[in-house]
Amino acid sequence: MNITIKSKLSIGIGLLAGFVVLLWISGSIFINTLAENSGAIIEDNIRSVSFAQQMEQSLNDLYTTQISALSGEYTALALKKDSYQKAVKQFDSILDKQESNITETGERALTNQVHENYSNLRAIFESAVQSPPISPQIISQQLPPAYHRVQQNLSQLTTMNVDAIHRKNSIAQQTASNVTIYMSVIGGLCSILGLLMLIRFPSYIVDPIHELIRRIKEIANRNYDQTLSFYSGDEYEELAEAFNRMAGKLQEYENSNLDRIMSEKKRVEAIINHMGDAVMGLDAAKYVLFANDKAIELIGQGEEELVGQYGPDIASHNELFHKIIQALSGEAEEDIGYIKVTDKDEHYYSVEVTQVHHDPNNEAARATHLGNIITLKNVTKFHELDQAKTNFISVVSHELKTPISSINMSLRLLGDKRVGMLNEEQEKLVSSIRKDVHRMKQTTGDLLDLTKIESGNVQLNTRKVNPSNLLEYAYETMIMQASQNDLEIDLQLNESLPRIQADTQKTVWVLVNLISNAIRYTSSGGRITLKAQKNNNSRFVKFTVEDTGEGISADDLNKIFDKYYQVDKNQKDSTGSGLGLSIAKEFIIAQGGRIWAESKTGEGSSFYFTLPISRNLSND
Repeated sequence: MNITIKSKLSIGIGLLAGFVVLLWISGSIFINTLAENSGAIIEDNIRSVSFAQQMEQSLNDLYTTQISALSGEYTALALKKDSYQKAVKQFDSILDKQESNITETGERALTNQVHENYSNLRAIFESAVQSPPISPQIISQQLPPAYHRVQQNLSQLTTMNVDAIHRKNSIAQQTASNVTIYMSVIGGLCSILGLLMLIRFPSYIVDPIHELIRRIKEIANRNYDQTLSFYSGDEYEELAEAFNRMAGKLQEYENSNLDRIMSEKKRVEAIINHMGDAVMGLDAAKYVLFANDKAIELIGQGEEELVGQYGPDIASHNELFHKIIQALSGEAEEDIGYIKVTDKDEHYYSVEVTQVHHDPNNEAARATHLGNIITLKNVTKFHELDQAKTNFISVVSHELKTPISSINMSLRLLGDKRVGMLNEEQEKLVSSIRKDVHRMKQTTGDLLDLTKIESGNVQLNTRKVNPSNLLEYAYETMIMQASQNDLEIDLQLNESLPRIQADTQKTVWVLVNLISNAIRYTSSGGRITLKAQKNNNSRFVKFTVEDTGEGISADDLNKIFDKYYQVDKNQKDSTGSGLGLSIAKEFIIAQGGRIWAESKTGEGSSFYFTLPISRNLSND
């Protein structure tokens, strides 16, 4: 028969209540028994002892009166009126009470003997008094034995009741001992049963709950092979059956999902392995999740040495992985750009990093970063084409220098008044040619600088430099041009900055180029801010050029450092070649730094670049 938990609780609490009632009833019975035994001793036997003592006192008074009367001190008339009659009445009264207080076995027979011997004593005395002369034999031989017989009976009565008192007292004491034993036994049994219930009953209620909680935690950890075994015939057994059904369904669902996931995993792995590019996946903690065969071959380590390993540990002895981890950690203050890998031949790879986020509620602000997918694309052919283009531009730029120099010489001759005077039309024509030649000269110079950078022939003269000195050089170079355009340059110097490792000439060129662009795209009355600062725990100093100009759109901002790209050719001064920022980027990267821009249309622009702090801080 199944018993519910509620019924079991009721039974348990009812048993405890029964134990309390049992103790109460048994205690009451034993205490009443003890009280009754004690009351019997006080009310019956003590009263009989008292009666016996009173009759003995009255007997002594009666016997004394009898002896006096028989000796001639009283007459028969006087006997009826003196203390003799009082003693007789008192003895008779007490004797009547004793006859009504018979409690012990043999007490009534003994009381009858007292009555009989007392009557005999009175008869001897009264007969002698009423029939004088009184014989001396009565005084000496008849009366004393009769008196002693009554006295002996009274003593026996007293002894009988005193013995009864002692016996009942012993019985009361034994009863008290028995009560103590019985109550101790009953109390001990109730305590043991109560203690067993106290130990077992809470465990019966709580242990299944604890077991259920433990199993649920295992389920939460995706361990679905959990079962509960409660054969209690109550709700716990029903709960165990329901839990086991749920765990079975989850296990079945997990197995089906696992099969599907494994199938999808194999399919994705097959797709990745058949890709021509090297592909790797890293989780948010930078542990390598997967790598296709091309990536394993490119990195030059076995699959066991790569997959499942901590990325920074691999980077410590692998140059390619070192550059990738630097970019992922935000520690690389330069763009990764192309990576050269040399085995038998030189190959160039571009690095593309795709961040993976989980956004179940379509809330980008709360998206969880799951990791990164890194793709290494072989761009060797493009690099060779780019190199060929660079060489072509270099040759063309060198070839153009000679005709440009000839044109400059001819323009100087035309401008020499000793050769001849030019009219107004000719002056305008020569001025226009001179501007075009200057523009061509500047463009060819930029092209030559760019080809040197791209071919790796740029020569850096790096040394320890105070960042404030670089800002001052650029400020002094551009303050005149800014004043002519009614612009203010706010130079913010921080002499506490550490020295940096930089090429002074090329870094000042970058600053001047950025300030020149700010002047070009900032309206009169605007302000340009020039400053440098160091973030906490950073190994770089960050330079900033901010303006209050028109700003740059998001589309232009993504392309602003590309070669030949100009933000807006319709601006008031569009004579630039579109190479300045590209060259600036190459100069900064070559020095181990990074350059970027931030802007919104109508809110001005901010250009930043970083250069590494000199490791040796001692003076030159």
